[in-house]
Amino acid sequence: MSTATQSLRKLAGQSLCRAFSIWGVAAAMFLGQAATAAPIALYDSINGSTSAGADGVNNATWLANQFNTDIASYDLNSVVLDFAAAPLGTIAVDIYSDASGNPGTSLGTLTNPGSFGAGSNTFSATGIPTLAASSSFWVVLRGIGASTADWLYTGDTPTGVGSSTNTNFSTTAGASWAGVSTGTPYMMTINATAASAVPEIDPASFGSALSLALGSLAILERRRRQG
Repeated sequence: MSTATQSLRKLAGQSLCRAFSIWGVAAAMFLGQAATAAPIALYDSINGSTSAGADGVNNATWLANQFNTDIASYDLNSVVLDFAAAPLGTIAVDIYSDASGNPGTSLGTLTNPGSFGAGSNTFSATGIPTLAASSSFWVVLRGIGASTADWLYTGDTPTGVGSSTNTNFSTTAGASWAGVSTGTPYMMTINATAASAVPEIDPASFGSALSLALGSLAILERRRRQG
């Protein structure tokens, strides 16, 4: 094999390695740049909805409203509930998993606002595990001791990718549940952030890398034919 042929093959090999390296960079740009996730209203039956009445909770009677996740998993930020009047005493809002259409296992209790009032009350989420994708969950409102609260409901359809009109209630402090009712969801907003963001492409960066890769491959092919 002549020295010229060896040099050409060496050059071709270097060009090929360079091309694959550039393709690797382009692939990393394609797969590695995740979209910055912004908080969304995963479920909203407050904004644009009209109250149709209210149901009450106490230490024995608990109310529950279902919500869902789509193909992404979510970190819960806060839950907003609409009350007919300021709750009396101490109430609690829990997140439950779903068990065949009923609240299943408690995933944690939200932090109450500093004070309660009629209308919207925001409960912040701390210590709630990431909500799995393509799953159902429940917001459960309960009274503690002699406390009571009246949770507004609506006949309007909720918005958001986690929309559901399923509700439930218990008269045994969560020991058993009456079963799913539909059509009059309780008024609430679920604020959450996608934990599994979808990758996005930086068109400028990916285009530059792609052009370099294609140019290197073109040079390699031209030298192969000349050799």
